[in-house]
Amino acid sequence: MRFLVTGATGFLGSRSTELLTERGHDVVALARPRGAERALSAHLDLVRCDAADPAARDLIAGCDVVLHFAGVPDPARAQADPARAVRENAGATLNLLQGCLAHNAGLVYPSTVRAASKPPPDAYAFSKRLGEEACRLHPARSTVIRLTSVFGPGQVAWEGATGAIARFAACALEGEPIVIPGNPVRERDFVYVDDVVAAVERVVEGGRWGETVTLASGVSTSLLRAAELVRAATGSRVSIETPGGELAPGENESYTAADGEGRLAFDVRPLDEGISRYVDWLSRHPAAQGRPRG
Repeated sequence: MRFLVTGATGFLGSRSTELLTERGHDVVALARPRGAERALSAHLDLVRCDAADPAARDLIAGCDVVLHFAGVPDPARAQADPARAVRENAGATLNLLQGCLAHNAGLVYPSTVRAASKPPPDAYAFSKRLGEEACRLHPARSTVIRLTSVFGPGQVAWEGATGAIARFAACALEGEPIVIPGNPVRERDFVYVDDVVAAVERVVEGGRWGETVTLASGVSTSLLRAAELVRAATGSRVSIETPGGELAPGENESYTAADGEGRLAFDVRPLDEGISRYVDWLSRHPAAQGRPRG
C-alpha cells in the first residue's frame, strides 16, 4: 500500500514511517516547512508541506491511506495556544479529508482517549474531539483511532518529547531525580509504539472505515509504578520525588480505556518488556547521543 504520513519528523510519524517502510509499504513522509530538525528523522526523504496547506491535498494523489500524525501533540502546547491547536488538530484534518475525497484515499485520524470525556477536560482534548467530528461528518473514508499513552523508539525527551516514560528515562539516564508533580498514583494505559503501528496497519488492511476504535493494553499503571520500572530498566538509583502540587486542567486525572469502549483487540507486549526495549533503543540511537551532559 502507499501511505502519506503527516508529522513524519515527530514521534509517531517517524516511527510509523520507518516500520511501514520495513514492512514493504511505499511511504511518502510529510513534514512542515521549517520544522524542527531531529536526528531520528534525518535519514527520511521528506516532503516539506504544511498539512493545512491546500497544496497538501495534491500529495494524496496515488496514495491509498493518509496517516495524519501532524498537529499539536501535547496538552501544554494546546493550553498555551488553543486556537492553534484547533487549526492544526481539526482544520488540517478537514483539509486532508478534502484531499482524500478527491483522490479516493482513506484517512486515519489518531486521537486520544481524553477526547472521549464529556466534556473534554482540556484544550488538547477539545481540539482532538473537533478533529474526530470532522472525520465523522465528512463524506471521505476515515477512521478515528483513540490512543492511550504511547511510548517507545522515536520518543526522545532531549528533542522535546513530553511523554511520561520518555521524561522518566531521560532523568534516569542522566542521573537526575525523577519528579512526578501532582498525584503520583494517577493512572495511564501505556502501549509500546511498535504494537500501535502494527494495529493501525491491520485496521487499514482490513478496510475498517467509518469506525472509532481505541488502541489500549487494558492495563492501568500508576505514574509512580512506571517510574519504578524505568529506573529498574536503566539500572539507575536516582530518587523518585513526588512533590504534589496543582497541575493544569486535565493533567491530574487518570486516563485509561475500559473494555467495551470500542477497544480493538491486538497484540500488546507487557509494560516492563516495552520499557526495557525503549531504554535499549535510547542507549544506542543517534537521536539520544546529543543529549546534554552535566
